[in-house]
Amino acid sequence: MATTLIIDHPWKGSFNHGILNKLVTGLEQDQKLFQVIDLNKDGFNPVMCEEELAGYQSGSVLDPLVLHYMSLLRETTQLVLIFPIWWYSSPASLKGFLDKVLLNEFAFFDGGNGIQPLLSVDSVVVFTTSDQPTEGLEQRCTRSYKHQLTTTLQDIGMRNISWHHLGSVKYLTDEERTAYLESVYDKL
Repeated sequence: MATTLIIDHPWKGSFNHGILNKLVTGLEQDQKLFQVIDLNKDGFNPVMCEEELAGYQSGSVLDPLVLHYMSLLRETTQLVLIFPIWWYSSPASLKGFLDKVLLNEFAFFDGGNGIQPLLSVDSVVVFTTSDQPTEGLEQRCTRSYKHQLTTTLQDIGMRNISWHHLGSVKYLTDEERTAYLESVYDKL
């Protein structure tokens, strides 16, 4: 089984990609199995079209990329999400990933008596960044972005969720950025 890293940031030079690169380096050095889903590099379309919505409840899939992502998630024992907080939420591609990949009869079963989880992922590690200070972001919107994602992941069978947020990124010194990047692999 493998670690699956999902990144949603369009710029390869971003701090989020710096986090991804440090994690990949650590996984390679430890000779651990891993796979990377780069939603932007893959050209993932987060918009659910009418035809996709028509098959949502039955779990039918039209997009081959969604089928590929489902295949990767079946092999996943540890999930790592990396994304910036933009307007108090994740970028659109990650939200679209949740909508289009975590389908009924794949990630959960809803037979009218509530959601029953179908995925079994031992741990989830979330890395987020923002230009806002962490304290201010948590005071204003933790229940919206953090609670929504955590609840969704728990509902489909993901356990041991840890969240690591780095705020005020644009105000950090090079030394502070380097020190944080050096610490990310230890958080897995």
